Parts: sequence; C-alpha cells; structure tokens
Amino acid sequence: MAGPGFLNTVRGLLLAALVASVPVTAIAADLRLGVMNLAQSTDPHVGANRNEYMLHDQVYEGLAQADARFQPSPRLAESWEMQSDGSWLFRLRRDVRFQNGRPLTPRDVIYSFCRTGKVGPEPRPFAARLAEVASVTVPDAHSILVRHRSKVTIFPSDVANIPIIPAPGEPSSRAPVSYSAEGCAAFTDWLDDGKFGSAGSQVGTGPFRLISFGDKEILLERNPDYWGRSPDWVHVRMIRLAENERVPAMLEGRIDVLDGVSLEALPFFASQQAMQVVEGPSAAVTYLQSNQHVPGDGSANRFRDVRVRRALMLAIPARLLADRIVPGYGTATGQMAMQGMAGYTPDIPDDVYDPQEAKRLLAEAGLAGGFDTTLMVTPLQSKIGDAIAYFLDKVGVRVKVQVEPMERYIERLRTGDFQLFYGGWIFNPANMPDSLRALLGTSSGGPSRGAHNYAGYCNADIDRLLRAALGEPDPTKRDSMLQSATRAFFDDVAWIPVMHAQGRWVVRKGVKLDPRLDRLLLASEIRLETATR
Repeated sequence: MAGPGFLNTVRGLLLAALVASVPVTAIAADLRLGVMNLAQSTDPHVGANRNEYMLHDQVYEGLAQADARFQPSPRLAESWEMQSDGSWLFRLRRDVRFQNGRPLTPRDVIYSFCRTGKVGPEPRPFAARLAEVASVTVPDAHSILVRHRSKVTIFPSDVANIPIIPAPGEPSSRAPVSYSAEGCAAFTDWLDDGKFGSAGSQVGTGPFRLISFGDKEILLERNPDYWGRSPDWVHVRMIRLAENERVPAMLEGRIDVLDGVSLEALPFFASQQAMQVVEGPSAAVTYLQSNQHVPGDGSANRFRDVRVRRALMLAIPARLLADRIVPGYGTATGQMAMQGMAGYTPDIPDDVYDPQEAKRLLAEAGLAGGFDTTLMVTPLQSKIGDAIAYFLDKVGVRVKVQVEPMERYIERLRTGDFQLFYGGWIFNPANMPDSLRALLGTSSGGPSRGAHNYAGYCNADIDRLLRAALGEPDPTKRDSMLQSATRAFFDDVAWIPVMHAQGRWVVRKGVKLDPRLDRLLLASEIRLETATR
C-alpha cells in the first residue's frame, strides 16, 4: 500500500496538472520513453542485458529477431533452413543497406561474429553464444553457412540475434572470410571501445539511427532508408528517470511510455483518464544465486557445498515474498519454465519453505552458528533484498544487503565480485535448452561458461544433456530431456528461482503498446493511434 508521503506527492502533482491552463505536449511524431536505466555503451557487442538491448535493437539487427511471443522472424536473413548434414543456411536480404549507405554483405556478418570475441570485458556474452559453432563460411554472395560442433535441430537463435555492423574495408573486397573457433585471420581491425564511435561503424541496418548518446537521454531518428516498414515516429527519446521523477514526468506529459512502474503507483495511474496501465506476462524469472567459483587463493567456498545452497533455498518463502512483500510483481516459482512451456516440470514445487530443515542442513555442514555474507541487489530490488535478508537471518545466515546502481551491479557480476546476488533474466521459451545453458551451463562442456552464468556453476552431465536436447528433433523426447535437466538443477540447487515477473507499463492515450514476452520497448512496434492527445 502506498505511504502518506507518496500519496501527498501525487495529490500535489495532480492539482498542478489540473490547474495548468496549457498542458505540456510533444510533437506527435516524437516518442518519449521514460526508463530506469540507459545503455552504457553504443557498441552492440559489448553489453547483453535489457538496458543495452533497449537501445541496440532499435539501431542494429541480427539475421533474425524474436517477435513478441519469442518466435523467430526474419530480419537480415530473409530465410533459413537446416541442411542434410545438420548445418544451417541463412540467405541474406539483397535490399538492405547500413545507415551509412553501404550494402549488407556476408563479410559484415562474419566480421560481426568474429568481433564478439575481441571487444569488451570478460565474460563476453555474444562470444559465448558462438561457443558451439564450429565454422561459418560463405557459400555464395548472399548466404552464410553455420556448422555447429553437434547437431542443432532447434532454430539457432544464439547465432541469429547477434547484431551486425559493417566490416572495415571495402564491401566489394573479394578476400575470402570465414569464422572459426580458432580465429578470424582475414580481419585485423576490431574497432575497440575507444575507436568504435569515431570509426564510422556506429551504424546499423535498423529502423532508427543514433543521433546523440548521454547518461540522461539518448536520441534516435527514423532511418529514411530502412528496408522494412517505416515506424510511426520521427524521433525517439529514451529518458532516464530517477524514482522520484517518474510520476511527475508522466503526469506533466513529458513522456509517453513509462517503463519500470513501481507497484505503489499502479492504482493511481490506473485511475487517470489520460493514460492507461498495460500489463502482460513476461519470460522473466528472478532468482537468488550464490558465487560458486573456486577461490583463487585456495580457500574454501561454503557455497560449493550443496547443503548450504539447499539451506538458503529452504529459508526463503517464495510464495510469501510474491503475495505479501511485493504483491502483484509476479508469481512464486521453483524453475525457469512456466506451466505450458517446454521443460516445465510439474513435480517441482513453487515454494519449499522449511526453516527448521535449513538450520539442520547448516549444522550438518559445520555451520551451526550460521555465517556472515553479503547480498547484492539493484535499487529496484532493495525491498525484496531486505526481505530475503530477514528470512535468511532467521536461520542464522547474517546478510548485509549491498544496493548497487545498475552499472556497478553489472560490473560486479562480470568480475565475480559478489557472494550472493538477486537477479533477473529473460529467457527464450522457444529454445529452452539454450536458455538453461546460457544461465547455468558451460558453453561447450569446458571451462567457458554460459553467457549469463556469472556464478560459475558447472555440471558436465547436465551440459551434455542440454546439448543432446538441442539436437533432438522429437519435441516429446526433447521435453523429457529438459525436465530431467530442470530436476537436476533443482536437486543440486544450481540456483534459487523465486518469481516469474509480470510486465507493466504506463502509456498515454493515443499510443498503442502490445506487451512483449521479453519486456523490450521496440519503438518500431509501438504505434501512434491518434495525431494529437
């Protein structure tokens, strides 16, 4: 329930809005998105989180893109098919040009694939997606052929959604190019972070082009030469709003779509005639994860003991958190898949709360007196972080909650500088083997971990099972493999799923937004219903 301070603020803002004789408006062809955080880099190969996607998916494109329901739709590849030998042939569109006028060629695709392993801090998420790729070759002037180390019968979204940028040099170059895990000898200039913005490569093939990039606002402009449907908006402004700025910005008409709506503000927004609350399910799961890396100094890591991890899981009342602490945020869960999705395992409970058993397991692990640890969260997660700390303390795990801004939070994840963290991840329900592997697997059964496996969890048996599921053509058999993997992750407490999150936005009247399962705001899919407010 909203507190008195929040309600007083809302009443004052509403009164000011009613008294004002001339409302603040915007040019109808401008779309203004109010967001919690902005992308930290203009380089589409450096970041792989929702903030980065929110920018890069407006400017850059991959061979394919997931639609609102996570089904692959053609982008730079007009079609694809699996060959008899298990390789995948992608046929490129012939009418596509980059925003600098250069035509798209297979050379650009190969260069972009190669570059993912050359730029940005470790771990490199896009490079991890290529870990199972044995080679990428160019069979003709308008196609690429992708061979995997083992057969992949599910559409290879890990390859197809990598952003494509123009390769340095002349597009007409006839020098042979190919991608391989051993390297890409045909290229030498990888346009590192310092060079990318000034090298003419800050252009994509997408419906919008980047005009300005700042820490408070990003400005995009419609690409007049876009190969696809022209979006409704001439300009898109992505505006970073602090928590106390979101309600005023919406009330005063300074933004058209508000992302990251606080639960306390929802009833107020729902009562306003000039705006509407848009809700929809999402493929987002929130979870608690413990650092399971082997310490470099040879010391013990208590989180590598499954008894300790299980004690943490049993100490957290997932259903109470979902229903009472953050009501309306999501629904309690014990696994990645939601009911009706591939891999959903009915016998895994949504809540296993048992504090007495948690205490017993800690004692069995030699921690009868409990222990001290830290829990890293973002500002938006601070409330649930405090609640988790409270319940862990009741079984003897004394938690200090560390609230980090998003930039610092991501940096600490990348470097493994955490003990516990509460995170969220948007999975691909159309390719559950790859989704599970990205979060909890190693890339190829070796030391290279999955794209988002920040905790360093490793189970070679499950890795092999997930690779087999990727190559299994029978959906029933594949689903059985996924259920086995999900059960194994649960038994080993590889992670602690807490909730499936709901997607929510506030939208001004006249703007039509259809929720996506990935919760992205793609300006080309947001429509202008009326010319004026």
